[in-house]
Amino acid sequence: MAIYRLLRTFLFLLPPEFVHSLSHLYLKLFSRAYRFNSHTNQVIKGLRVGNKIGLAAGFDKNGQLIPELEDIGFGLIEIGTVTPKAQPGNPKPRLHRLEKHESLINSLGFNNHGMEAMLSNLKSLRRRGALGINIGPNKNTKFENILEEYLILYRAFSSHADYITINISSPNTPGLRNMHDPHCFKDLIRQISAERSTSNDKPKILIKFSPDENHDTYIKLIEILNNSDLDGVIISNTTVDNDLKIKSGATSINGGISGKLLQDKSNELLAFFKKNLNPKKIIVAVGGVFDVDSYNKKLDLGADLVQIYTGFVYEGPSLVKRIVQNGK
Repeated sequence: MAIYRLLRTFLFLLPPEFVHSLSHLYLKLFSRAYRFNSHTNQVIKGLRVGNKIGLAAGFDKNGQLIPELEDIGFGLIEIGTVTPKAQPGNPKPRLHRLEKHESLINSLGFNNHGMEAMLSNLKSLRRRGALGINIGPNKNTKFENILEEYLILYRAFSSHADYITINISSPNTPGLRNMHDPHCFKDLIRQISAERSTSNDKPKILIKFSPDENHDTYIKLIEILNNSDLDGVIISNTTVDNDLKIKSGATSINGGISGKLLQDKSNELLAFFKKNLNPKKIIVAVGGVFDVDSYNKKLDLGADLVQIYTGFVYEGPSLVKRIVQNGK
């Protein structure tokens, strides 16, 4: 960890998105140096995972680093967000560090190589842990056509994934969070459930939620989920909470906040979902996990599995080993 902190001092002098690309190269070259006996092969509410610590979507958008990420100890890896067609995402700069608060702001906008490229990357892939694929619509897709794009992506990836995450919560795709409207949400759940019922492959299906809706909306969405056969939730995506932007001095920067600034908000929502969601559903928690204590707190609040992203950026690959060896 001390070595990474020294390296981080240099890396954080460079543009964040450039460092992100460097980290991919680093893992390609050196991931085997981090290998350890990380897999306990658990089954969590029907989902087989290597262990309870996972990588959140956004780090490996195209499914190019799965063996390397397993090397460093992740028990579940979520790739994406992938869209039907390749798209460049939003204009740069679109990734910003808030170092004082150990947080990030991103307005990336689902930049990825598209469905066909990811499918090519997944051919003949051997994996040890669970693979999740996070799916979302293209930026220029009309709202009335979003559901069809989710279905296209589900059909494409259902045979490749242990679970598929329906991303309705990125703040960087215009109108996407309107899928939290209970009427739209119910239609989404109905259609994706019907699609799975006719499919030969039946991966788990999770919904990734925004942390910025009101409690009345969440109650309605949870009721719909509880009456469905979908498998669980991911709590939560990044926040656009203006109070947190004021606190961080980042009011002029567009995008969603992740990291320690998100921790309290995501934990509050996690506890709310634990209280109200059908206990048979899987709860994956993400937001502000930087050490064993913050990982354990997610489990104490009701998470079945925990993901990291920003903590991984700030703490480095050794964070995974510390959590696996010392977490609950």
